[in-house]
This record gives sequence, C-alpha cells and structure tokens, in this order.
Amino acid sequence: MSRHPPSLRRGLMARMLLPAAALALVLGFGGALVIRDVVETTHDRLLDGSVLAIAERLALDEDNEVTVDLPRVALGMLESQAQDRIYYSVSYGGQLVTGYRDLPRAAVTELEPGVTRHWDSVMRGAPVRVAAQARRIYGKPEPVLVQVAETRDARRALQTRLLGGLILLEAGLLGLVGVLTWHGIGRGLEPLNRLSAEIDRRAVPGAISLRPLDASQVPKEAVAPVLAFNTLLARLEQAMGAMRRFTADASHQMRTPLAVLRTHLDLARRYGVAASSEGRAALDDIEGAAERLEHLLSQLIALARADEAADAVTTTDLDLAEVAAAVLAEQVPRALAAGVEIAFERPDGPVMILAHPTLVGEILGNLIDNAIRYGGSGASVVVRVANDAAGARVEIEDDGPGIPSSEREKVFARFYRVARSGGPEGSGLGLAVVRALADRIGAAVTLEEGSRGGPGLLARVVFRPVSSGLSGPAPA
Repeated sequence: MSRHPPSLRRGLMARMLLPAAALALVLGFGGALVIRDVVETTHDRLLDGSVLAIAERLALDEDNEVTVDLPRVALGMLESQAQDRIYYSVSYGGQLVTGYRDLPRAAVTELEPGVTRHWDSVMRGAPVRVAAQARRIYGKPEPVLVQVAETRDARRALQTRLLGGLILLEAGLLGLVGVLTWHGIGRGLEPLNRLSAEIDRRAVPGAISLRPLDASQVPKEAVAPVLAFNTLLARLEQAMGAMRRFTADASHQMRTPLAVLRTHLDLARRYGVAASSEGRAALDDIEGAAERLEHLLSQLIALARADEAADAVTTTDLDLAEVAAAVLAEQVPRALAAGVEIAFERPDGPVMILAHPTLVGEILGNLIDNAIRYGGSGASVVVRVANDAAGARVEIEDDGPGIPSSEREKVFARFYRVARSGGPEGSGLGLAVVRALADRIGAAVTLEEGSRGGPGLLARVVFRPVSSGLSGPAPA
C-alpha cells in the first residue's frame, strides 16, 4: 500500500502550531491562577467592607454592654446574581452579641486588632469564605470580634465566566495564528511551487528538457538543491547524448557491412549459387534476416533523430494532404511488391497544420510501413486525410490482424512486440519512433478498431492546426 509523501506545509504547520498550543496551555494555566487570585481578592475586599461597616457601628449601651446598630448596607454590598448566602456574627468575650450562633468563630487572641483576616470554612454544609476583625472599644478590656461570611457561588460563577472567556480568546487566537501561518507558509512556498511548475512544464511524453534551472529565481535556502539538480541534469544530458551518438554511429557503421552482405547475396544469386532448392532457401533466409536488420537499423537511426529533436524543433505551416501524398508515393512500390492494395483519400482543399515536414514524413512513413508489413499479401490499406471538428488528422487503416485493445498503448514502448503466430517479426521500435516524433510536434497518436467491421487497425494522428499558434519551436 503506497503512502502519500509528507507535506512540507503540514510539517511546518505542526512545528509551529504545536509549540503555540503548548504555550496557550501554559498561558491558560497561568491565566486561571491570575483569575482565581483576582476573584478571591475582589470578593475578599467586599467582605472587608462589610466587616468594617459593622465594626464602625459598634457601641456601648447604658449598662456598658456591647451593642451594634447593623446598617443595611453592611450586608447589601455582598448581594450578587449568584444569590450567595450571607452570615455574620458579633461576639464579645465568647458570647454572641448578634448574628448567627453557628458561624465558626476565630480565636480573638489570634487576631491583631484592626486587621482583617480571611479563611475558608464550612457553614451548614456549604463552603464559605470568612472575614474577621477584632475591634477594640473604649471602655472594654477585650476586643469585639466581628465576622462576615459568604458562600462561594458568586466566586465560582465569576471564575467560570472569566475562564470561559479566556479559553475562547485563546482558541480564537490559536485559530487565527493557524490561518495566518497556513497563508504565510503558502506564500513562502510559492517560489518552490513555481520551481515545480517550471520543471513540470518542461516534461512532455517522450521527451524532457534538460536545460538548467535558473537558480537566481529561487530562495537562498533552495539554491543548493537547485544547483545539485542542475549538475544532475548536465550529467544526464551528457549520458543521453553519448547514448544517442552511440546508437546513431553504430547504426551507420553497420549499414556498410550490411550493404556488402546484400551485394554478395545478389552476386550469389546471379552466379548460380541458388540453383538448388536448399541454396535458394538459405539465400532467402539470409536475405530476410538482412532485410530485418536493415529495417531495425533504420528504426534505430530514426529513433536517434527523434531523441536529438528533443532539444529544438522548428515548426512551420504545412499542407498535410500534400505531405501524406508524397510519403504514400514513396511507399507504393513496397505495397505492390508485398501484394497490398493501397488507397488514398483526401479533401479537395489543403489541410494546413503547424508541424515539421521531416518529422511528419517520418511519422506517416512508419505508420504506412507498419500497415503494409503486418497486413500481409492481399490486405488493403487506406490512407485518409481529413479536417473537420475532430481536427486536422491522418488515418491509416488496414484490414490486417490488428492489435488487441489491451496492448494498444503498450506497443508505443520501445522494443515491445505483440505476440503473434506467424507473420513478420518486427523490431518493436516503429510505433515508439512515431510516438516520440509526434510528441515533439504536439501531435496525438492513437490506435483504434478498424472502421470497416472485422479485423484491422486504424492509426490516427491528430496534428495542431495553424490557428493554434505561430510558427516556432514546438512546446516542450
């Protein structure tokens, strides 16, 4: 099972957002502590206000007993939407003067007079916050203990609201950081995307431009890989050039001894070496092998020319019908010798295309040669030039054995042969040459079922019309 390649953008996003998320958690934890401290301090000050309001109203009556005129505002300032329960008590000498008797009391001796102290406690099963102050009154030897307590509902509600707001704020900021980071990384990767697009534009089926990339148009961080890639392209170009030169040179060098061999075969026939049936059969086998070798060499040379044409192909306006007629005229003697009937169909007017005349001739020549070679004696071949909504094209149709549909794309690979019982043995290069040359001039080659019902093959080549662009190099 194949895995998708890792995404640079997603990797950078993870490397940036994970620390940001960790920082958000730390800040959230710190914010929660700050919120708790602020809420506690704020509510403690309200408790302090209530304690002071009560302590300020302490007095002695005629019997020198402690009394308090409890102001309404003393407890009213603690009212909140959370409906906290408020408790208070005023005691002197361990005796309750007023308030709630069950409110836990602090030891007066532990309190510094005039200083408010706070602690957490439980009142009637509910947690409360208590504020207490010992207040001295003139005429009394001991201080009076004033206590105010409230339940913690309002504190918890306020902390929850603030924490919720903090979480939403951090989530929003983290999302905004993610969006901005994604956009920023995308902008930062644009030079690499342009570089990738530049490489993709150079590739066409059957040919790749090996020109070095412009390192001045890439970021500093990508210069080293681009330079290394250019070095690889240079080495690849040298290797491919050496391979093409070897193929072409070897093919040309082998043509000379092949010509000598054919000359000696003619001489052998002329001087009676083939007088016996065994001699004629041997000479026929040798001549057939020589013809196949000559055809293979021709295909190798054509393929080398196609590879050489990958560097620059100059296209011009051509009349496809005239080029097809000229190529067909060259193939007629071979068709007659092979016992193949050949026909030519063309429109009345010219069919103008944008292509290279030599390459178009090579393409059509190979396709017509294949139709004659594999059609066999008694076959018929139709070369048809057309120009309609489907485009300017040439169709070469034969009624030979054809090619199975499962192999019609495979035969364009170099040295691929269709398994046949009997019939001529091919080199496996003819259609590879056709596809390579067609790619260089922007033409499309397809193989289909014959249109005449029965066995056969229809090879269609669709060319670029003149209106598709100006004359010049074919797209690379």
